[in-house]
Amino acid sequence: MLTALDAHGYPVSVRVSTRGYDAATGELAAELPEGLGTAEGPANLLCHYHDDKLWHLDSTHVTGLLRRRGDNWVFVSEKFTPQTRFEMVSFLRGAHASAQRYLDRRGLARPAVNWAAVEGIRRGTTQRVKKS
Repeated sequence: MLTALDAHGYPVSVRVSTRGYDAATGELAAELPEGLGTAEGPANLLCHYHDDKLWHLDSTHVTGLLRRRGDNWVFVSEKFTPQTRFEMVSFLRGAHASAQRYLDRRGLARPAVNWAAVEGIRRGTTQRVKKS
């Protein structure tokens, strides 16, 4: 996820593919919709991975600059910040506690998840992808 600022200083985020990242120059070409009003300046890239069950989470935070090159945008990386396992565990514990506080303040129970339905959707999606 590439996040930058618009002309008014508000954040804008766009999902980008990192396949075109050039390690030699630290540059990543990015397609940004014109309607966002994105401005050149500081930007960051959050890359993450997890499996289908949201386990094995791994992420890297990259800071840099967003530059206009003619009609194209380029993210120029400056600093990589990989998260340690401790930070990931702390994040997950914090997210769990934060979600529980949200539910408690509203007098809500933790919602039940219909895992059979989720599994059915996953199987259907996987079958469609294999046929393509």
